[in-house]
Amino acid sequence: MTAAPAFDHIALTVPNLNEQVERLTTAFGMEAQFRSDQFALIVDPRSGFKFELSGSDDGEVHLRHLGFRADDVDTAHADLVAGGMEPVGPPHRQDFARMYTSYLRQPGGVEVQLVKYD
Repeated sequence: MTAAPAFDHIALTVPNLNEQVERLTTAFGMEAQFRSDQFALIVDPRSGFKFELSGSDDGEVHLRHLGFRADDVDTAHADLVAGGMEPVGPPHRQDFARMYTSYLRQPGGVEVQLVKYD
């Protein structure tokens, strides 16, 4: 049996991306690892915990997904589907983010991302 996926990040949409990035980096000492007009990856250098932030269309905060690192995305994906999670799509490569990933929906609707970084 493969190791259970490890918690990696929380992905949120936020009303004002610039304000949120500024607050997390200034008040909490987090670092912007990647930044664009529509997206930011903010990392706590002490714990390694990450927020993936993007702008929300309705001015509200929304949970996009919970991210988990997996040594073997394909096997973890299959195990979770066998355990009752619904695949959003098959595991696939995301070259822009340098990772292999998949998305699944838990019963109750919370989406999960499995990820193996290069």
